[in-house]
Amino acid sequence: MICVTGATGFLGSELVRLLRERGEPVRALGRDENTLRELAKLGAEPVRVSMDDGESLEKAAAGCELVYHVAGLVAHEERDRGRLFETNAEGTRRLLKVADPAARFVHVASVATLGPGTGPGDLITEGHTPPTDVDRLPYSASKIAGERCALEAAQAGRDVVIANPSYIIGPGDSRGGTTWPIRDYLRGRLRFVTSGGLCLVDVRDVALGLVAVAERGKKGERYVLANRKGNLSHAEFFRKVGEIAGRKRLQINLPPKLALALTTVFPWPVTHGYAKIATRWWYCDPAKAMREIGFEPRPAEETLGDTVRFVLDSSR
Repeated sequence: MICVTGATGFLGSELVRLLRERGEPVRALGRDENTLRELAKLGAEPVRVSMDDGESLEKAAAGCELVYHVAGLVAHEERDRGRLFETNAEGTRRLLKVADPAARFVHVASVATLGPGTGPGDLITEGHTPPTDVDRLPYSASKIAGERCALEAAQAGRDVVIANPSYIIGPGDSRGGTTWPIRDYLRGRLRFVTSGGLCLVDVRDVALGLVAVAERGKKGERYVLANRKGNLSHAEFFRKVGEIAGRKRLQINLPPKLALALTTVFPWPVTHGYAKIATRWWYCDPAKAMREIGFEPRPAEETLGDTVRFVLDSSR
């Protein structure tokens, strides 16, 4: 049996669908009842559980020889720091404690544990060291703490391997967790852009990458799941979105300090915490994953095209 935490999220549900297509027995853990019902239709065993419920987690993970720990909280405001650490760090520690010690444990971290880079030429790899001020980014700090739990377990002899995805987009993000910038840009709500950049990667490719990590990843190793062609400045990203949708929007390019200052006065649609992330450089190099586990991201243009079309179709 395969256990997938966070199965009702964007990436988790895509992973469950992929595993079921391969005929794998899956126990899907999550909190959203509607999504759990949809996953049950695919043949997955749905379990409604929270990452802070150790007793229920232990029952849910029982008998699973492979665990994909996808569950996590994404938030960027300082007020969210406590919740972030409870879910991303303590949740990981709790799951490692109750999972079968002999099970292969695939921990889904993030490039947030390795970056940001100092500029567009400083590509994030598995050996990249975060800057000294990374603790000012609550999400990154919480994911670093969670990844540390996984690395310590591997050092203690557990069969733990780590995946570090970059910015995940793709069709199917019905909640808008990662596609909201596209939606707001197309609606004309994102009127400014600033320096900094992201590395987009397709949710379908990350799901395939997680399977490859489970099958071919080395214990205690990290694997950056990203698309080097997806390294885009924010201006490039929105320009491409506008071209695909046929809806180019005027955006004013603001210096990072001014952009950050404005979000303290006008926190919508971009909050101050999100702006602190956006003004940094998150360009990645997935060479190790491509070389060692056969990770092959599709063209970034395909990902963007499919994502924009999904956003447009779901907005009608």
